[in-house]
Amino acid sequence: MQRKFTMALTGMGNTMLASEEFFKMDKKEIHISSRAMRITWGNDCRFWQWTNLSKDESCFGLGAELIQVNWIEVVSLLDLEKIRLDPMKNYEVIYIVKFKVDAFGWHSCPIIFEVSTPDGKKRRRSEILDYYKKNGHNWQEIYGGEFSLASSNLMGKVEFSMKEVKTDWWKGGIVLEGIKIRPKVA
Repeated sequence: MQRKFTMALTGMGNTMLASEEFFKMDKKEIHISSRAMRITWGNDCRFWQWTNLSKDESCFGLGAELIQVNWIEVVSLLDLEKIRLDPMKNYEVIYIVKFKVDAFGWHSCPIIFEVSTPDGKKRRRSEILDYYKKNGHNWQEIYGGEFSLASSNLMGKVEFSMKEVKTDWWKGGIVLEGIKIRPKVA
């Protein structure tokens, strides 16, 4: 059973009201649509396009398709005042992506995944995503990091990001459906 809710997202000077259209929550996980994320150049159709997805593929029916960029930055926030998470659990952040047949530029520059908690702790990891292209016709889960709230201010925000902003290497051909946040299984 999914809970319906409305959540305020605040990021980089922008505030938007995100309804159940962009967030789905069930007993096991939280889904955040790519539409609820701040995607640099996301409103410029030369670089990103919003693409319709079937309900079999996505609980949102919409994804962000990267046409081409030379640096990528996707950021999302989870407001802990609106969404209550168990402070005794560890959570993992999973990006749901699909690579198109003509995807390019993912073989030489690592993508940085970062998770920041309200107490200022940051966890960062990097990964070259070329491996995922081999199974590009399927939706894939890319591990974006993990966080715990045991020592955090439970009234702040958790921020997740996926970026590569240090090279001029062009990349494209990926569809981002969204993010899943779920308790980490030991």
